[in-house]
Amino acid sequence: MRLKQNQQRTKPRSNESASEDEQSKATQSESTDELQCPECATDEYLVVDDEETYCGACGLVLVCDTLDRRLRWVDTGDGQEPERGGAPTTHRLHHKGLPTEIGYDSDGYDRPLSSQTKRRFRRLRKWDSRSKAGSSRDRSLRLGLGEIARLISALELHGSIHDRAADLYREVSSEGMLAGNSVEGMATACVYAACRLERLPRTLKETGEVARVDTDEINRDYKNLNRDLELATPPPLPQDYVPRLASAVDASPRVERRAYQLARSNAVGVLANGRQPNGVAAACLYHASKESGRSNVRLTQQTLSEEGYTTPTTIRKLWKELKALADDEELPDPDGNLDHFS
Repeated sequence: MRLKQNQQRTKPRSNESASEDEQSKATQSESTDELQCPECATDEYLVVDDEETYCGACGLVLVCDTLDRRLRWVDTGDGQEPERGGAPTTHRLHHKGLPTEIGYDSDGYDRPLSSQTKRRFRRLRKWDSRSKAGSSRDRSLRLGLGEIARLISALELHGSIHDRAADLYREVSSEGMLAGNSVEGMATACVYAACRLERLPRTLKETGEVARVDTDEINRDYKNLNRDLELATPPPLPQDYVPRLASAVDASPRVERRAYQLARSNAVGVLANGRQPNGVAAACLYHASKESGRSNVRLTQQTLSEEGYTTPTTIRKLWKELKALADDEELPDPDGNLDHFS
């Protein structure tokens, strides 16, 4: 009798625990189904993508599940080795680096191939290359990314600009913006826009020298790209051109820092209003060189005009205005990092 009473007493407890578990699961499912933005307290503008869930009203990212596909390195006793085999995926290639490449001169054991095997592999590489781009969109994507890689190498740009330009071109291809436009022109416009977005701008003339299209087509495609994709392109500033100009004319670090300080000052900002920023940067670099009193054979008005894609007349006029600002003591004094130019 006591055993039966104990069993009867324990049964309602198990039922209560089961009901509590069901209620907790129900609340969890309701919380996941009714996802709400904690910033603006709304669920009407939630956008769910393959990688993340974000609020379209305030931009807050609620759920993010992005895989890191980059190549990771581990520190061993003999040095650093890759943690996993194979190359990482990249957006710079049209196939993202996933397909296997067919070798050329040697096999897996580093033994030389015979002439017959080389001819066979040459045919296999040709058909493999054709099979990777079956549609016209894939072929234009491969041509465009190849043109971007060529421009990045010719302009000696950073890898971050290469990645940004490749992402822009992929977005252009997915949006169908290549219809009626040349692949070379749109690829060059993507490189030019990526330089502007990364705050390392290049002039249209400089980009047109290595491009396969003229500057008018680059400018037209860039305007269409900026309008259709709604890029948040910042305006080019004089201080953005100073590092490249200083490297081109072999300026000393002190002169470069002083020119950067001048380009960021309020007086030079007013002076640069409505003028070419590359010309203002060249004038600041020339003024910093004259202020330092050090001789540099390459740091002349003619060399700066050639490297900065401006004219010596523009540099000379701006330098005179900089000297007037210096006489009025409106330019900032050199900071402690410049070690007193004298």
